[in-house]
Amino acid sequence: MYVVDMPTNQRQWGVTQHQWSRNALARASTFVVASTLALTASFLGVVGLLTGDVTGLGSRLPVYVLVMALAFVAAIITFEQQYYDAVQILAFSAIASVLTFLLATFGGEGVAFLAQNHQEIVASHLLFYLLAAGLIGTGIGYWTLNHWSELRWSGSQL
Repeated sequence: MYVVDMPTNQRQWGVTQHQWSRNALARASTFVVASTLALTASFLGVVGLLTGDVTGLGSRLPVYVLVMALAFVAAIITFEQQYYDAVQILAFSAIASVLTFLLATFGGEGVAFLAQNHQEIVASHLLFYLLAAGLIGTGIGYWTLNHWSELRWSGSQL
């Protein structure tokens, strides 16, 4: 994916707003669905862990650590292609792996919490509020990806 240099209000991953192809729409839809589900599960996991209503974290923790390790190696390989500075590669890989660990842990615990308490969660409408929060988070994430070049700060602007 790439962003063409055009006015901000027309950028959409390489196509203008009037040229959305089926492929671009499918990619955007996949991103929205996957991101919303991941964020909703993570929010649900935070609620489950804070209330203490989810059990079995200890047995699932090794899986979350393995996912983090896989993300670290994948990030190293990916960032190796994009950056030349070894410290920057290591820093970005560490950040990516910690974020992956948090998302996997909270998301996994959210799924476990929903499986263990599905009737109570659906009856309380909590799932719908968290789904709305996930959609809002997805919108913010999508906007951030589209405007990343405008949001980057150089050292002199900090």
